[in-house]
Amino acid sequence: MGKEMESRQRGLPGLLFDSGRPVFVFFLLVTVFVLVFPGIKVAWGQQFSDIEGHWAATEILRAAANGYLNGYPDGSFRPNDPVTRAEFVTLVNRAFGLEQEKEQAIPFGDVRPGDWFYDQVRVALATGYVSGYPDGTFRPSKQVSRQEAATLLARLLALEENETLPFADCGEIADWARSGVASLAAREILKGYPDGCFHPLRLVTRAEAAVIINKARGYRQVTPVSLQLSVVKEVVNIRSGPGLSYPVIGQVHLGDVLSASAWSADNWYQVEFGAGKGWIAGWLVQPHQEQPPSRQDPNSLEVAVEREDDRVVVSLLGGGNYQWEEEGERRLVVTVPGITVVRSPLRLEVEEGGVEEVITRVSENQAVVEITFAETPLPVFYEVEEGEREFRVIVPHQITWLEAEAKGDALLITVEGTKALEFRSFFLREPRRLVFDFSGFTLHQELQGWKVQPEIPGLREVRVGQFAPGVVRLVVESEQRLTFTSLESGEQRLVFKVCPRRLEDSTVVLDPGHGGSDPGAIGKSGLREKDVNLAVALKAAEILQKQGVKVILTRATDTDVGLRERAEIANKRGADVFVSIHSNASYKPDIGGTATYTLARDSSAYQREERLYLAQLLQEELVAALGLRDIGVLQENFAVLKYTQMPAALVEIAFISNPFEEQLLADPGFQARAAAAIARGIVRFLTE
Repeated sequence: MGKEMESRQRGLPGLLFDSGRPVFVFFLLVTVFVLVFPGIKVAWGQQFSDIEGHWAATEILRAAANGYLNGYPDGSFRPNDPVTRAEFVTLVNRAFGLEQEKEQAIPFGDVRPGDWFYDQVRVALATGYVSGYPDGTFRPSKQVSRQEAATLLARLLALEENETLPFADCGEIADWARSGVASLAAREILKGYPDGCFHPLRLVTRAEAAVIINKARGYRQVTPVSLQLSVVKEVVNIRSGPGLSYPVIGQVHLGDVLSASAWSADNWYQVEFGAGKGWIAGWLVQPHQEQPPSRQDPNSLEVAVEREDDRVVVSLLGGGNYQWEEEGERRLVVTVPGITVVRSPLRLEVEEGGVEEVITRVSENQAVVEITFAETPLPVFYEVEEGEREFRVIVPHQITWLEAEAKGDALLITVEGTKALEFRSFFLREPRRLVFDFSGFTLHQELQGWKVQPEIPGLREVRVGQFAPGVVRLVVESEQRLTFTSLESGEQRLVFKVCPRRLEDSTVVLDPGHGGSDPGAIGKSGLREKDVNLAVALKAAEILQKQGVKVILTRATDTDVGLRERAEIANKRGADVFVSIHSNASYKPDIGGTATYTLARDSSAYQREERLYLAQLLQEELVAALGLRDIGVLQENFAVLKYTQMPAALVEIAFISNPFEEQLLADPGFQARAAAAIARGIVRFLTE
């Protein structure tokens, strides 16, 4: 008692005092500014203009999202600016929800009514965490050092005193600050620098404040408890502090039991872990007043739900002699005799993969587990695996409905599943098939062998099958090339409109290579490749447009366009074909000929076939029209081929470095023949 009273009478010049000790809270300085200056408003979620790549950017944005941090009117955060005492008390009051409960006289000669921080200082004094200097001043504009901040923050959070200092420069830390620095360091609220030093006299920056306030708030309102916690998820992280921003120091697993000694207002428990302590999220454990039975106890039961890429698994761990029966089409009831304690939550909301919820009830020395399935067109199917002390219900993600209906010359195909329907589509030429692959799915048992012969000219059959484990394949077989659009695109329901491809339904992106500041190759006569490429592309676009094709040019004038940007133009427009137009060059002037490049990776069979086919058609048409040496179809990792998501090719019409072919490339008639050949190759690809 005497020691506490003594500390309350002690004063240190140049510091804010709480009971004689510096009470600084590292605060989100962005918030500081706006909280301090009420006339400044910045929208929540603002992306500050000067924090990209900054080490504290994530914490700054987190604080802003939590509503106690804002920035400056110009959109900046100024992360490296120092923090003043007036800004500090304002942030502390707002961030920690401190309000004035009684009138408080202000004894400071430099804090007057009308000052923007006047009311904030009154709140700080009323709550008792600050006092002033012996000369009767508050010094609101004075900047705060790291050791002041650490000491004040430790007092504000009422942390236990600690004298262990892990820093190389601990001798430079003032005696009055050593306990506060050690307490914050032990909880990783405040850290040192890479050189192993704390640098106690260094000023606190706004970025540092943003990081520390997020951590400090996790220690606010920590309540002592004495509980046993059982882990209710498969794998759960143990962290060094009460929040997701703290480092992971270990992991525990479903069914593990931990002893908890404290609980934070942010719903984190401090637990015994290894030889020390750590923190675990409260929403991942089940609290018990007494020690729960272990997994080996024959009278205990755990119920867990595992969500995997292609299935949901409900596991009952413990007990034995399982009895199960179906109640209607949507409920499976499992009775486990001899159970007196359930170590997991009694209600598990799943709402995924065809499982809605799992409810456990304990009565009359038994547990009853009810698994409710989603309401789907066909009842959700599942498999049961039973072991000596384990019962598993395996529910694969499944396609639960298919329907094909003729509408004029189009076919409407409806697909429904128990999770979001993600698919890839491609067209096979021999035989002609439009294919949809749904990954992560099992075909419902009642849809095995499903097929339809639509009464639409050119469409032979629609069928579905389990192409591979976890892959359901829907095939539309036809006599001609098909196209499709999504009429309805819900998470678990898709409606496709499939019809014969018409040129007017197609989008083609033509890419005149180079341009702007990039001339490309330059011939001996001064002919620039970029000019030839553009001339041919414009002529090809005109030919295609006359046939109804929608054509997009990556550039229609002599402008700069980045390589990735060219590919993204095609990707964003959902193009069916991408063709980049170039003129070749070599250091040997006698080299000549026509070549077409593509990038057909072995890992993507459908894109490989489509891309090779497009390149072959373009090369065939160009060689026939121009009569130059046939170099053939080659593969190259060009950016415009690498980053495009549709069939893509790059044509090299002729060699601008070859004097004879340079003259051809400069000839408008030759350019027109090349353009017509490119257009024919594209039309053949879209229709044949």
